[in-house]
Amino acid sequence: MTFAKNSKRSADFARRATVATSSQRRPGRPRLVKQVNQRQVFDAVLELGSVSRAHLTRLTGISMPTASKTVARLLKLGLIEECGIVAPDGKGRPSRVYRTARGKSQVIGIAIEPHRCRVVRAGIDGQYDASAVISFPTPSTYSNLIDKTVAATQAFMTGQAKTLRIGISVPGNVDAAARLCLMAPNLHILDGRRPGFDIQNALGIETDIVHETLATCLAERSHGDARGVLNFVMIGTYEGFGMSAIVNGELLTGSHGLAGELGHTIVQADGELCGCGNRGCLETLATDLAFTRLVNRTAGVTLNISEICDAVRNKRLDATAELHTTLDYLATGIAAAINIFDPEIVALCSKMLDVTPGAFAHLKVRIIAKALRPMAQRCHVIRVEGDTLHGAVAAAIHHIVESLGPRMNWGG
Repeated sequence: MTFAKNSKRSADFARRATVATSSQRRPGRPRLVKQVNQRQVFDAVLELGSVSRAHLTRLTGISMPTASKTVARLLKLGLIEECGIVAPDGKGRPSRVYRTARGKSQVIGIAIEPHRCRVVRAGIDGQYDASAVISFPTPSTYSNLIDKTVAATQAFMTGQAKTLRIGISVPGNVDAAARLCLMAPNLHILDGRRPGFDIQNALGIETDIVHETLATCLAERSHGDARGVLNFVMIGTYEGFGMSAIVNGELLTGSHGLAGELGHTIVQADGELCGCGNRGCLETLATDLAFTRLVNRTAGVTLNISEICDAVRNKRLDATAELHTTLDYLATGIAAAINIFDPEIVALCSKMLDVTPGAFAHLKVRIIAKALRPMAQRCHVIRVEGDTLHGAVAAAIHHIVESLGPRMNWGG
Protein backbone atom coordinates (compact mmCIF):
# COMPACT_ATOMS: atom_id res chain seq x y z
CA MET A 1 0.00 0.00 0.00
CA THR A 2 1.02 3.65 -0.29
CA PHE A 3 1.87 5.32 2.97
CA ALA A 4 0.09 8.68 2.87
CA LYS A 5 1.66 11.08 5.34
CA ASN A 6 -0.52 13.74 6.88
CA SER A 7 2.11 16.43 7.11
CA LYS A 8 0.08 18.88 9.17
CA ARG A 9 -0.93 16.36 11.81
CA SER A 10 2.60 14.97 11.90
CA ALA A 11 4.00 18.46 12.40
CA ASP A 12 1.44 19.22 15.12
CA PHE A 13 2.25 16.00 16.95
CA ALA A 14 5.99 16.57 16.69
CA ARG A 15 5.58 20.15 17.93
CA ARG A 16 3.56 19.12 20.98
CA ALA A 17 5.37 15.92 21.96
CA THR A 18 8.32 16.26 24.31
CA VAL A 19 10.72 13.57 25.40
CA ALA A 20 10.56 12.34 28.97
CA THR A 21 12.37 14.41 31.55
CA SER A 22 15.78 13.33 32.81
CA SER A 23 14.20 12.17 36.06
CA GLN A 24 11.94 9.85 34.09
CA ARG A 25 14.85 8.45 32.09
CA ARG A 26 17.38 8.07 34.89
CA PRO A 27 18.39 4.56 36.01
CA GLY A 28 16.01 2.99 38.53
CA ARG A 29 12.83 3.99 36.71
CA PRO A 30 12.78 1.62 33.72
CA ARG A 31 9.12 0.70 34.19
CA LEU A 32 8.02 4.33 34.02
CA VAL A 33 10.17 4.94 30.95
CA LYS A 34 8.63 1.87 29.32
CA GLN A 35 5.11 3.11 30.10
CA VAL A 36 5.88 6.63 28.86
CA ASN A 37 7.26 5.29 25.57
CA GLN A 38 4.32 2.92 25.20
CA ARG A 39 1.79 5.72 25.67
CA GLN A 40 3.68 8.13 23.41
CA VAL A 41 4.00 5.66 20.54
CA PHE A 42 0.35 4.62 20.73
CA ASP A 43 -0.76 8.27 20.90
CA ALA A 44 1.20 8.91 17.71
CA VAL A 45 -0.36 5.96 15.89
CA LEU A 46 -3.84 6.89 17.13
CA GLU A 47 -3.51 10.53 16.10
CA LEU A 48 -1.80 10.06 12.75
CA GLY A 49 -3.72 6.99 11.57
CA SER A 50 -0.69 5.08 10.23
CA VAL A 51 3.02 5.46 10.83
CA SER A 52 6.33 3.62 10.36
CA ARG A 53 8.92 2.99 13.07
CA ALA A 54 11.31 5.43 11.42
CA HIS A 55 8.61 8.08 11.44
CA LEU A 56 7.90 7.30 15.12
CA THR A 57 11.52 7.93 16.07
CA ARG A 58 11.47 11.30 14.33
CA LEU A 59 8.19 12.30 15.98
CA THR A 60 8.87 11.14 19.53
CA GLY A 61 12.64 11.37 19.88
CA ILE A 62 12.99 7.78 21.12
CA SER A 63 15.62 5.52 19.58
CA MET A 64 14.94 3.01 16.82
CA PRO A 65 15.57 -0.04 19.08
CA THR A 66 13.18 1.40 21.69
CA ALA A 67 10.57 2.17 19.03
CA SER A 68 10.87 -1.41 17.73
CA LYS A 69 10.41 -2.91 21.21
CA THR A 70 7.47 -0.62 21.95
CA VAL A 71 5.79 -1.44 18.65
CA ALA A 72 6.25 -5.16 19.39
CA ARG A 73 4.55 -4.76 22.80
CA LEU A 74 1.61 -2.88 21.28
CA LEU A 75 1.26 -5.56 18.60
CA LYS A 76 1.18 -8.24 21.29
CA LEU A 77 -1.46 -6.30 23.24
CA GLY A 78 -3.61 -6.19 20.10
CA LEU A 79 -3.71 -2.40 20.02
CA ILE A 80 -1.96 -1.89 16.68
CA GLU A 81 -1.51 -3.95 13.53
CA GLU A 82 0.70 -3.93 10.48
CA CYS A 83 -1.05 -2.36 7.50
CA GLY A 84 1.55 -2.19 4.72
CA ILE A 85 5.01 -1.24 3.57
CA VAL A 86 6.39 2.22 2.80
CA ALA A 87 9.27 2.77 0.40
CA PRO A 88 12.31 4.61 1.83
CA ASP A 89 12.67 8.34 1.15
CA GLY A 90 16.28 7.83 0.13
CA LYS A 91 18.70 5.07 1.03
CA GLY A 92 17.63 2.20 3.21
CA ARG A 93 15.12 -0.59 3.23
CA PRO A 94 11.32 -0.36 3.01
CA SER A 95 9.59 0.05 6.39
CA ARG A 96 6.53 -1.63 7.84
CA VAL A 97 3.61 0.70 8.56
CA TYR A 98 1.35 0.34 11.59
CA ARG A 99 -2.13 1.52 12.46
CA THR A 100 -4.57 1.03 15.30
CA ALA A 101 -6.05 -2.47 15.27
CA ARG A 102 -9.24 -3.08 13.32
CA GLY A 103 -9.34 -6.80 12.57
CA LYS A 104 -7.96 -8.83 15.47
CA SER A 105 -9.14 -6.54 18.29
CA GLN A 106 -12.25 -4.53 19.05
CA VAL A 107 -14.04 -2.51 21.69
CA ILE A 108 -17.78 -2.42 22.27
CA GLY A 109 -19.77 0.74 22.91
CA ILE A 110 -23.12 0.78 24.72
CA ALA A 111 -25.29 3.91 24.80
CA ILE A 112 -28.07 3.73 27.38
CA GLU A 113 -30.56 6.54 26.79
CA PRO A 114 -33.99 7.36 28.28
CA HIS A 115 -35.90 5.96 25.30
CA ARG A 116 -33.52 3.64 23.48
CA CYS A 117 -30.32 1.65 23.91
CA ARG A 118 -27.69 1.02 21.22
CA VAL A 119 -24.77 -1.38 21.06
CA VAL A 120 -21.95 -1.55 18.50
CA ARG A 121 -18.45 -2.93 18.04
CA ALA A 122 -15.61 -0.76 16.79
CA GLY A 123 -11.95 -0.93 15.93
CA ILE A 124 -9.35 0.54 18.26
CA ASP A 125 -9.43 3.59 15.99
CA GLY A 126 -13.03 4.23 17.11
CA GLN A 127 -14.58 3.58 13.69
CA TYR A 128 -17.66 1.40 13.34
CA ASP A 129 -20.30 0.39 10.82
CA ALA A 130 -23.41 2.46 11.57
CA SER A 131 -25.58 -0.05 9.73
CA ALA A 132 -24.54 -2.80 12.18
CA VAL A 133 -25.75 -1.06 15.35
CA ILE A 134 -28.13 -3.09 17.51
CA SER A 135 -30.89 -0.85 18.88
CA PHE A 136 -33.83 -1.58 21.20
CA PRO A 137 -36.29 0.43 23.33
CA THR A 138 -35.03 1.08 26.83
CA PRO A 139 -36.66 -1.51 29.14
CA SER A 140 -38.74 -0.34 32.07
CA THR A 141 -36.79 -2.38 34.64
CA TYR A 142 -33.09 -2.52 35.43
CA SER A 143 -32.88 -6.33 35.24
CA ASN A 144 -34.39 -6.35 31.74
CA LEU A 145 -32.03 -3.56 30.71
CA ILE A 146 -28.99 -5.60 31.74
CA ASP A 147 -30.33 -8.80 30.17
CA LYS A 148 -31.02 -7.18 26.81
CA THR A 149 -27.76 -5.26 26.80
CA VAL A 150 -25.72 -8.37 27.60
CA ALA A 151 -27.49 -10.32 24.84
CA ALA A 152 -26.82 -7.55 22.29
CA THR A 153 -23.19 -7.32 23.35
CA GLN A 154 -22.69 -11.08 23.08
CA ALA A 155 -23.84 -10.88 19.47
CA PHE A 156 -20.68 -8.88 18.73
CA MET A 157 -18.36 -11.27 20.53
CA THR A 158 -18.79 -14.29 18.25
CA GLY A 159 -16.15 -13.41 15.63
CA GLN A 160 -12.37 -13.72 15.67
CA ALA A 161 -11.74 -10.21 17.01
CA LYS A 162 -10.82 -10.10 20.69
CA THR A 163 -12.90 -7.66 22.73
CA LEU A 164 -10.47 -5.56 24.76
CA ARG A 165 -12.90 -3.32 26.61
CA ILE A 166 -16.53 -2.16 26.86
CA GLY A 167 -17.61 1.46 27.29
CA ILE A 168 -21.07 2.45 28.55
CA SER A 169 -22.59 5.91 28.20
CA VAL A 170 -25.44 6.73 30.62
CA PRO A 171 -27.59 9.86 31.21
CA GLY A 172 -26.63 10.39 34.83
CA ASN A 173 -24.03 11.12 37.50
CA VAL A 174 -21.37 8.43 37.59
CA ASP A 175 -18.85 7.27 40.17
CA ALA A 176 -16.43 5.86 37.59
CA ALA A 177 -14.21 4.02 40.10
CA ALA A 178 -17.18 2.12 41.53
CA ARG A 179 -18.84 1.85 38.11
CA LEU A 180 -21.91 3.20 39.89
CA CYS A 181 -24.65 5.43 38.48
CA LEU A 182 -25.46 7.67 41.43
CA MET A 183 -28.49 9.33 39.88
CA ALA A 184 -30.03 9.53 36.41
CA PRO A 185 -32.64 12.32 36.49
CA ASN A 186 -34.17 11.18 33.19
CA LEU A 187 -33.82 7.41 33.68
CA HIS A 188 -34.32 6.56 37.33
CA ILE A 189 -34.01 2.78 36.88
CA LEU A 190 -30.25 3.46 36.87
CA ASP A 191 -30.24 5.26 40.23
CA GLY A 192 -27.83 3.53 42.60
CA ARG A 193 -27.12 0.77 40.08
CA ARG A 194 -23.82 -0.60 38.79
CA PRO A 195 -24.36 -1.39 35.11
CA GLY A 196 -20.62 -1.38 34.45
CA PHE A 197 -20.02 -4.00 37.13
CA ASP A 198 -23.06 -6.09 36.18
CA ILE A 199 -22.18 -6.22 32.48
CA GLN A 200 -18.52 -6.95 33.26
CA ASN A 201 -19.57 -9.72 35.63
CA ALA A 202 -21.81 -11.25 32.95
CA LEU A 203 -19.31 -11.04 30.09
CA GLY A 204 -15.88 -11.13 31.74
CA ILE A 205 -14.70 -8.01 29.88
CA GLU A 206 -13.35 -4.89 31.59
CA THR A 207 -16.18 -2.36 31.43
CA ASP A 208 -16.24 1.40 32.01
CA ILE A 209 -19.27 3.61 32.65
CA VAL A 210 -19.30 7.36 31.96
CA HIS A 211 -21.79 10.21 31.88
CA GLU A 212 -23.11 10.66 28.34
CA THR A 213 -21.76 14.21 28.02
CA LEU A 214 -18.31 13.13 29.13
CA ALA A 215 -18.51 10.34 26.56
CA THR A 216 -19.42 12.72 23.73
CA CYS A 217 -16.63 15.02 24.89
CA LEU A 218 -14.15 12.16 24.43
CA ALA A 219 -15.61 11.43 21.00
CA GLU A 220 -15.33 15.06 19.96
CA ARG A 221 -11.70 15.15 21.09
CA SER A 222 -10.91 11.95 19.19
CA HIS A 223 -12.73 12.49 15.92
CA GLY A 224 -14.57 15.80 15.92
CA ASP A 225 -13.93 19.50 15.47
CA ALA A 226 -12.15 19.64 18.84
CA ARG A 227 -9.45 17.18 17.78
CA GLY A 228 -6.09 18.51 18.95
CA VAL A 229 -7.69 21.35 20.97
CA LEU A 230 -6.24 21.48 24.48
CA ASN A 231 -9.06 23.48 26.10
CA PHE A 232 -12.68 22.97 25.17
CA VAL A 233 -16.08 22.49 26.76
CA MET A 234 -18.82 20.12 25.62
CA ILE A 235 -22.45 20.98 26.42
CA GLY A 236 -25.45 18.83 25.51
CA THR A 237 -29.07 19.94 25.88
CA TYR A 238 -31.10 17.22 24.16
CA GLU A 239 -32.92 16.08 27.31
CA GLY A 240 -30.74 17.10 30.24
CA PHE A 241 -28.08 19.79 30.51
CA GLY A 242 -24.75 17.96 30.47
CA MET A 243 -21.30 19.52 30.51
CA SER A 244 -17.77 18.16 30.38
CA ALA A 245 -14.42 19.75 29.70
CA ILE A 246 -10.91 19.11 28.44
CA VAL A 247 -8.53 21.37 30.37
CA ASN A 248 -4.92 21.68 29.19
CA GLY A 249 -5.34 18.46 27.25
CA GLU A 250 -6.70 16.46 30.19
CA LEU A 251 -10.25 15.30 30.83
CA LEU A 252 -11.70 17.12 33.84
CA THR A 253 -13.10 14.55 36.27
CA GLY A 254 -12.88 16.01 39.78
CA SER A 255 -12.07 14.15 42.98
CA HIS A 256 -15.04 11.76 42.61
CA GLY A 257 -15.46 11.75 38.83
CA LEU A 258 -18.48 14.06 39.04
CA ALA A 259 -17.04 17.35 37.75
CA GLY A 260 -19.07 19.35 35.25
CA GLU A 261 -22.60 19.20 36.67
CA LEU A 262 -23.35 22.76 35.61
CA GLY A 263 -26.87 21.76 34.60
CA HIS A 264 -27.89 21.41 38.23
CA THR A 265 -27.06 25.00 39.06
CA ILE A 266 -30.21 26.70 40.35
CA VAL A 267 -30.99 29.83 38.32
CA GLN A 268 -34.70 30.30 39.08
CA ALA A 269 -35.83 30.25 42.69
CA ASP A 270 -38.97 28.12 43.19
CA GLY A 271 -38.80 27.04 39.54
CA GLU A 272 -39.88 23.75 38.03
CA LEU A 273 -38.98 20.56 39.87
CA CYS A 274 -35.81 18.96 38.48
CA GLY A 275 -35.05 15.25 38.42
CA CYS A 276 -32.27 15.91 40.94
CA GLY A 277 -34.85 17.02 43.54
CA ASN A 278 -34.14 20.75 43.41
CA ARG A 279 -36.15 23.42 41.62
CA GLY A 280 -35.16 25.87 38.91
CA CYS A 281 -32.00 24.11 37.69
CA LEU A 282 -30.60 24.98 34.28
CA GLU A 283 -31.68 21.48 33.30
CA THR A 284 -35.33 22.52 33.68
CA LEU A 285 -34.92 25.77 31.73
CA ALA A 286 -32.16 25.52 29.11
CA THR A 287 -32.70 22.25 27.25
CA ASP A 288 -34.59 20.98 24.22
CA LEU A 289 -36.98 19.23 26.61
CA ALA A 290 -37.53 22.45 28.57
CA PHE A 291 -38.24 24.34 25.35
CA THR A 292 -40.69 21.64 24.24
CA ARG A 293 -42.56 21.76 27.55
CA LEU A 294 -42.76 25.55 27.41
CA VAL A 295 -44.15 25.54 23.86
CA ASN A 296 -46.70 22.83 24.63
CA ARG A 297 -47.84 24.59 27.79
CA THR A 298 -48.15 27.97 26.08
CA ALA A 299 -49.75 26.79 22.82
CA GLY A 300 -51.88 24.04 24.34
CA VAL A 301 -50.41 21.36 22.09
CA THR A 302 -48.51 18.09 22.53
CA LEU A 303 -45.55 18.14 20.17
CA ASN A 304 -41.99 16.84 20.29
CA ILE A 305 -39.01 18.95 19.24
CA SER A 306 -39.03 17.71 15.64
CA GLU A 307 -42.75 18.41 15.30
CA ILE A 308 -42.28 21.90 16.72
CA CYS A 309 -39.52 22.60 14.19
CA ASP A 310 -41.79 21.44 11.39
CA ALA A 311 -44.77 23.49 12.63
CA VAL A 312 -42.67 26.65 12.90
CA ARG A 313 -41.09 26.07 9.50
CA ASN A 314 -44.54 25.73 7.91
CA LYS A 315 -45.89 28.75 9.84
CA ARG A 316 -48.46 26.75 11.76
CA LEU A 317 -46.87 27.79 15.04
CA ASP A 318 -44.98 30.82 16.36
CA ALA A 319 -42.54 29.75 19.10
CA THR A 320 -40.23 32.77 18.97
CA ALA A 321 -40.89 33.95 22.52
CA GLU A 322 -40.45 30.48 24.00
CA LEU A 323 -37.28 29.91 21.99
CA HIS A 324 -35.72 33.20 23.08
CA THR A 325 -36.58 32.49 26.72
CA THR A 326 -34.94 29.06 26.59
CA LEU A 327 -31.92 30.30 24.65
CA ASP A 328 -31.41 33.05 27.21
CA TYR A 329 -31.07 30.46 29.96
CA LEU A 330 -28.81 28.37 27.73
CA ALA A 331 -26.62 31.43 27.15
CA THR A 332 -26.34 31.80 30.93
CA GLY A 333 -24.99 28.27 31.25
CA ILE A 334 -22.57 28.63 28.34
CA ALA A 335 -21.35 32.01 29.61
CA ALA A 336 -20.65 30.44 33.01
CA ALA A 337 -18.61 27.68 31.35
CA ILE A 338 -16.64 30.24 29.35
CA ASN A 339 -15.92 32.34 32.44
CA ILE A 340 -14.78 29.31 34.45
CA PHE A 341 -12.72 27.38 31.89
CA ASP A 342 -11.62 29.97 29.29
CA PRO A 343 -12.00 27.39 26.48
CA GLU A 344 -10.95 27.80 22.89
CA ILE A 345 -14.12 26.01 21.78
CA VAL A 346 -17.55 25.30 23.23
CA ALA A 347 -19.06 22.35 21.35
CA LEU A 348 -22.84 22.46 21.66
CA CYS A 349 -25.43 19.73 21.00
CA SER A 350 -28.89 21.29 20.79
CA LYS A 351 -31.86 20.54 18.52
CA MET A 352 -33.81 23.69 19.39
CA LEU A 353 -31.29 25.66 17.33
CA ASP A 354 -33.04 24.18 14.28
CA VAL A 355 -36.35 25.86 15.10
CA THR A 356 -35.51 29.09 13.26
CA PRO A 357 -32.61 30.02 10.93
CA GLY A 358 -31.45 32.78 13.27
CA ALA A 359 -31.56 30.78 16.52
CA PHE A 360 -27.83 30.06 16.70
CA ALA A 361 -26.87 33.66 15.90
CA HIS A 362 -29.28 34.89 18.59
CA LEU A 363 -27.74 32.51 21.12
CA LYS A 364 -24.20 33.73 20.38
CA VAL A 365 -25.27 37.35 20.85
CA ARG A 366 -26.73 36.48 24.26
CA ILE A 367 -23.56 34.58 25.23
CA ILE A 368 -21.38 37.61 24.46
CA ALA A 369 -23.74 39.76 26.55
CA LYS A 370 -23.50 37.42 29.55
CA ALA A 371 -19.87 36.21 29.54
CA LEU A 372 -16.75 38.22 30.21
CA ARG A 373 -16.26 39.90 26.86
CA PRO A 374 -12.49 39.23 26.33
CA MET A 375 -13.07 35.53 26.95
CA ALA A 376 -16.29 35.27 24.97
CA GLN A 377 -14.80 37.02 21.93
CA ARG A 378 -11.91 34.51 21.79
CA CYS A 379 -14.09 31.45 22.28
CA HIS A 380 -15.68 29.73 19.28
CA VAL A 381 -19.13 28.27 19.96
CA ILE A 382 -19.83 25.50 17.44
CA ARG A 383 -22.61 23.00 16.88
CA VAL A 384 -21.91 19.26 16.91
CA GLU A 385 -24.10 16.16 16.83
CA GLY A 386 -22.76 14.60 20.02
CA ASP A 387 -23.53 10.94 19.37
CA THR A 388 -23.55 9.09 22.70
CA LEU A 389 -22.78 5.76 21.03
CA HIS A 390 -19.61 7.14 19.47
CA GLY A 391 -18.90 8.54 22.92
CA ALA A 392 -19.25 5.12 24.55
CA VAL A 393 -16.74 3.71 22.06
CA ALA A 394 -14.41 6.66 22.72
CA ALA A 395 -14.69 6.05 26.48
CA ALA A 396 -13.55 2.43 26.09
CA ILE A 397 -10.57 3.51 23.97
CA HIS A 398 -9.76 6.35 26.39
CA HIS A 399 -9.42 3.91 29.28
CA ILE A 400 -7.25 1.58 27.20
CA VAL A 401 -4.95 4.49 26.37
CA GLU A 402 -4.83 5.65 30.00
CA SER A 403 -3.85 2.15 31.12
CA LEU A 404 -0.77 2.18 28.88
CA GLY A 405 1.08 4.79 30.91
CA PRO A 406 1.29 8.48 31.80
CA ARG A 407 0.68 11.06 29.13
CA MET A 408 3.68 13.08 27.96
CA ASN A 409 3.99 16.75 28.80
CA TRP A 410 2.85 18.92 25.90
CA GLY A 411 4.73 21.93 24.72
CA GLY A 412 3.20 25.10 23.28
